[in-house]
Formats: sequence, C-alpha cells, structure tokens
Amino acid sequence: MLFKSLGDLAAHKAVLILLGWASLLVFCIWAAPDLSEVAQNGEFAFLPEDSASRIAEIKFKEAFPNDQNQSNIVLVVRREQGEGLLPEDYDFLSRRVMPELHRIAGLPTEEESTDDTEDPAVTEAAAKTRIAQRIDSFEDKRVGEMYISDDKQATSIVVWLRSEFLDQSNINLVDKVEAFVNKLKHTPKPKDTPPDTGEPSLPAGMEIALSGTATFGRDMIQESRKSAKSTEKWTVILVVGLLIVIYRAPALAMIPLITVAVSTIISMKLLIMMAQAGWITLFNGIETYVTVLVYGAGVDYCLFLVARYREELDGGLTIEDAVSGTLERVGAALTASAGTVVCGIGMMVFAEFGKFREAGIAISFGLTICLFAALTLTPAILRLAGRFAFWPNASRATSRNDTGFLSSTDLTSRIQRANLLTQGWQWIGEVIERRAWTAWSLSILLMLPFVVAGVIFFGNLSYGLLSELPDTASSVYGAQAAQRHFPAGEVAPLKVLIQVKGMDFSPIMGESEDLVEQFTDNLIRQKDALGLYAVRSLASPKGQREMPVLKPREMPAYKMFVRKEFVSSTDSSMMSVVLIFENDPFSRTSITDYRNLRDRLHDHLPEGLKNANLYFVGSIPQISDLKDVTDSDQIRIDALVLGGVYVILVLLLKRPGVCAYLMFTVFYSYLATLGFTYLAFWLTADNPSEFAGLDWKVPMFLFTILIAVGEDYNIFLMARIEEEQ
Repeated sequence: MLFKSLGDLAAHKAVLILLGWASLLVFCIWAAPDLSEVAQNGEFAFLPEDSASRIAEIKFKEAFPNDQNQSNIVLVVRREQGEGLLPEDYDFLSRRVMPELHRIAGLPTEEESTDDTEDPAVTEAAAKTRIAQRIDSFEDKRVGEMYISDDKQATSIVVWLRSEFLDQSNINLVDKVEAFVNKLKHTPKPKDTPPDTGEPSLPAGMEIALSGTATFGRDMIQESRKSAKSTEKWTVILVVGLLIVIYRAPALAMIPLITVAVSTIISMKLLIMMAQAGWITLFNGIETYVTVLVYGAGVDYCLFLVARYREELDGGLTIEDAVSGTLERVGAALTASAGTVVCGIGMMVFAEFGKFREAGIAISFGLTICLFAALTLTPAILRLAGRFAFWPNASRATSRNDTGFLSSTDLTSRIQRANLLTQGWQWIGEVIERRAWTAWSLSILLMLPFVVAGVIFFGNLSYGLLSELPDTASSVYGAQAAQRHFPAGEVAPLKVLIQVKGMDFSPIMGESEDLVEQFTDNLIRQKDALGLYAVRSLASPKGQREMPVLKPREMPAYKMFVRKEFVSSTDSSMMSVVLIFENDPFSRTSITDYRNLRDRLHDHLPEGLKNANLYFVGSIPQISDLKDVTDSDQIRIDALVLGGVYVILVLLLKRPGVCAYLMFTVFYSYLATLGFTYLAFWLTADNPSEFAGLDWKVPMFLFTILIAVGEDYNIFLMARIEEEQ
C-alpha cells in the first residue's frame, strides 16, 4: 500500500517532488560549511581511548608538558665529496637557513627568545597555537654534535611538531619548508656576490634533502588524495559510460546519474551540518567512501526501477500507470535490498576504531538518502520526461513489439534487435538448469585458487610504509639520503616513559642514577637482539657517542640540563629513555621489531626498577595499536555483518537453508576477490619482493561492501524468481 501511494504521488505530483528535492539541494549547499572545517585530522586520534599508545601519550604529556614532539621535518644537509661538510657550510646554514626555518615555523630565533620587550602572554598564546615546537640542530652547544654524522659528511636540522605524522595540519608547514629548500637549490648565485646579500643559494657541492615523519605523512596523505580523486572520477566516468551503453538514450542515462549526484551532495552536506552541530564526527576523506558507495548502489536501484518501468510500458500501460505500477511491484524488493546494504555497512558502527565507526554511519546515511531519492525523485523525473526519456527511440516507447525501444537505422540497433544479450542469458540459464552441479562445481573451482590466496595473505597488510610511496616522493629520497649517514631509526625515535612509585630520579647522584646506568648497560649489551642502534638516557644522554670532556665546575650544570631532558618536571618518579632502532621504523618489519622490544624490555630492568610501569610513545607504538584494534574490529564486524544480513534474509525469504547458501556464495566471492586483488597488486608491483601488502582498510571495507551488496543482488534475484514462479 505504501509503495502504491508513492507511485501515485510520483505519477501525479512529479513537479512537487522535483521542486522538493531541488529546494533541499539548494538549502544544503547554502547552509553547509566546507568539510575541512568540521573534519578531524590524523589517523591515531581515532584509536580507542584505552589503547596503550593513547594512554602513554597522555602520561608523557603530563610528565613532560614542555616536550610535546610527535612528528618532525628533517633537513638532511650533506656534502659527500672530499672531507665532508666544510666550516663555511655550517656558517651558511647558521646565517641563511636557520633564521628562515624559524620564520617559516613561527618560532623565535635564539636572539629573539632572549628579547624581553615582547609581551610574555602574547608569546605564550602564540606558542600554543603553532604546530612547530622547536628546532634542533648542530647549533645546540650541549647536544649539537648528535646532529652531525659520524662520517662528518652530513648534518640534520630537525623541526619538531606537536601533531602526529598523519595530521593534515602539517601539510602547509611541510610544503613551505620544501619550497624554501627548492628555492635554495634553484637560485643561482653570481660570482663575487657578498655572502649576506641577494637570495640565498646552496654552496657548490652541498645538497639538502627533506625527510622526517611529518614529510612522510604529508606524502602519504597527498598520494591518498590523488587516489581518492582518481577513484571518484573513474566511478562517475564508468557509471555514465555504462548507462549510455546500456540504454543508448542520453536522457535515460542521465536520470540515474541525476539521482545519485543529488543524493551524494545532499548526503554529504547533511552529514557536514550534523558534524558541525556535534552530533557525529567526520574525517577527511569520508566523501570518497560515500560517493563511491552511493553511486554504485544508487545506479543499481535506478537500473532496477527503469528496467521494470520499461516492462510496464511494454505491457501497454500509460506513462502514469507505468510509474505507479513500477513502484507498487518492486518498491518492497528495492527497499529490502537497500535495507540489507544499510544494515550490513551500518554494523561498522560497532568498531572500536573511530574511522570505521564514522564510515559506517556516513555510508549508511548516504545510502538511505539514495533510497529515498530512487523511490521518489527517479519516478518523478521519468514521469516528467515522458517518452522523451527514451530519445532517440521515443517513438516506440509506448508500443509493444519485438524490437523494443530501438530505432532501426544503424548496425548497433540491428545487433541489439537480434536479442543477443537476452539469448546469451537464456542460454546460460538453460545450461545451469540442465547441468546445475557441473556449473556450480566449475564456478567453485575457478575461484578456488584466489580463495586460497585470500586466506593465505589475509593478514599481509600495510599500515603506512615508506615502500608504498613512489620513488619520486620527497620523503623517500630524503630517507635514502638520511640513511647513508645516520641510523635508519633516528627519524622516529621510540620514547619509553618509566614510572617507579617511590623512586626519585632527580638527584644528580645516588641509587636512582646507578639503576639507570645498569638499565642502560643492559640494553646496550643486548642491542643487537633488541634491534637497537643507540640508547639515550640519564646515564648516556648522547647515546653511545663519546661524552664531552667537562671541567669540574661545568659538571653540575650539565647534569642538571640532562635531568631536565630525561626526568619529569611534574613527577620525579618518572623518567624517559630514548631508543633508536637499527632498522627503518617504516619498514615491513617495524611492527615486529617494536613488539619484540616491548615484550622483552621489562626483563632488562635492574632489580630496583622491576616494579616499574613502562609506557611507549612514538609513531611505531601507534601503528602497532592500529594493527591490534583493526584486527579485532575485523573479527567483530565480520561476525556482526554475517549475522545481521543472514537474519534479514531469513525474515525476507523465510527459507533458512537457502539463506545460508546465499551467505556462503557472497563470503566465498569475498575471499576470491581479496585473493585476486592481492595477487594483482603483488604481480604488478615494481619490486614484488618488497610488496608490503594491501592497505589495512581494504579487508574491512571489501568484506562489508561485498557481503551487503552481494546479498542485495541475491534479494533482487530471489524476488524475480518468486515472481516468475
């Protein structure tokens, strides 16, 4: 009854429906802000509050409120000819590069920081709003030598940032630093130019490469954006192309396109307004998921409606009766199939990882809007378009004959009038009817190799590794330059916060210092087994480099400086140790290396520190937690999607056995698709041995979409089978 009423409404009030959707579209475009104004940045901010890295991050902020470094931009300055970097190179960096970096980062230079003329309140407010915290380099009188390579051919300048390395707010700063470096490379300097005049340019033989976690994150985000834009573009192109090929009627092809375009825009604008009101949370990039799913499902719904509409017209009905009859006969099946997709994808709201949860809400909402549009806007446009919808075949749009809606003027029409496609499907149906078991066995066997690959490589996932980026990316070249002169792990050090109740690490001498020294020595002895290059602590602030020879009167001041770096200013029972990995922290083995260290580190504590609580802070602990959370979510969401969709099928079809078989078919196809996708990317990779695996989001979205949409097709098929019976 509901769908009969909707059909009558679309048939007789089409103009009102069209005006209603147009008004809603205009209002949403006018009222909604840009997505960037409400979307959350980053990746690890979406981890659960109780994840180990989030807890460690909070603890570290409490212990070291003035040390909020989470990512960095690293300038690797090198001269690989002769004896390495020259004194005049360091002089150039001090005079021309360092001041400009401070200006770009919004940080005061050493001279400016000692200027008392500026209002302290203004200075503090500015410090809280900027993302750059400080710049470390060879200029630091206490630890500057740590930023000079052992071979003396390179030095690093590190701009420390408060934001995580995948935070989009880093992009602007990284771009500005990169633009400055590129300008240095390409600004010619005439001979006899005074050193402090004109545009700065690199001395001959010197090179600057850009590295660092924030640079890597910037490149990852930019490549992801390119992929997303390409996906959106090709989704639209393929949809338009298929519609034109299927219908050979431009107007008829445009009707589904208008429906999904309006649905997508309204969905996103309403989601943005809800995020602005604080009802939901959105992340940057969500529009790609909504667009692709709404376009795919929406065109499906429209094809289903249009196909039935043409059947009704072929049956001799008027346009009004055809519109009304179409919704009356297929509205329930369409709603049920859409409900299955919405329910399946909606199960993602039970994920712990925030991005999965938000994607479940946003995609389900978009599909719901699309369903409403398919049930109202599409029939209304069909009604208003009348026979023109089938132009250039409009003259035959209301007559039933063997040639259907086709003109007779070209070769394509004559081929289509031969009903080759229909005859092909009839032949397949007859083969399946005669040899059902043979057809079933062949389809199972053909997909089996890919299913096996899907099972074997199910856990081979990439969590944002350097190997995913093209060789032309700045961070890739910068990482290669850095690793020629510095340990690979230097770019992303691991900080370990050690808390021992009742212990005081602040005294310059005493039991605590001895215990820290024992712990440091234990780690150094086992550094190969633990995958470490260096250990920096109270006992060894420069790692394993030689300590400076200090005069007796300089020793207390130096030790106080070291304590300020390694002992908490708010709780003296907490201290930090900085660990530098031997291997690249963004390599394929980084998570395994970190977990090996994390699980064994407590065993190397001396007896006096055995009751310590350890907190691990850095990019790799965050990536490790991301893997744990998403692995757990995969199991939970898989079970919920399978269970939820199965229950819906049973309620619709009332045949539990058939429903179980339908669930098996889509799950089997999911494994085959996953295996085929892995093999395709592995075999086409530039270096298959270095292939890191599919992106960690692929299995979750692929499973949810294929199970939900696959059953969507099954519902269409079963509804038609029952109708034919």
